[in-house]
Amino acid sequence: MVLLADVGGVGGVVGTLSSIAVPPDVINDIVTILTSESSSLADGMFAPVNEAWFGARPSGTNLAAHTHKAHEKMTNSILEAVASLQQTGDAMKQWDREITAVDADSGAATATLLHRTQLAVDGMDDDRNTPPLGSDE
Repeated sequence: MVLLADVGGVGGVVGTLSSIAVPPDVINDIVTILTSESSSLADGMFAPVNEAWFGARPSGTNLAAHTHKAHEKMTNSILEAVASLQQTGDAMKQWDREITAVDADSGAATATLLHRTQLAVDGMDDDRNTPPLGSDE
């Protein structure tokens, strides 16, 4: 089970959402929900289930057990969602680094190709210097 501490607490949630460019007002709304309206989630768990809430009959005990299981699943799902957002943010950062590197490599390859083309054109013009594309010469 993933704990809130595993994802850096509420600060980790804010950092993750910021890194994937979630608007600040949306982040503030999410933090407000996590810290005020769901105070039991701030500790990483729902309030414990009291079997007496569902009555003394066996069906009440069964319902309490299933409610407890549902609380555990919900808590884990929320924390897994935060962890997934962090992984998505990390993947987006990696993608950005790779795209930037490919762009730089493509730019260098294009410059080399243009230089070789220019040399070939100059050679066909009996060594007359043809101005590079885009120059005002």
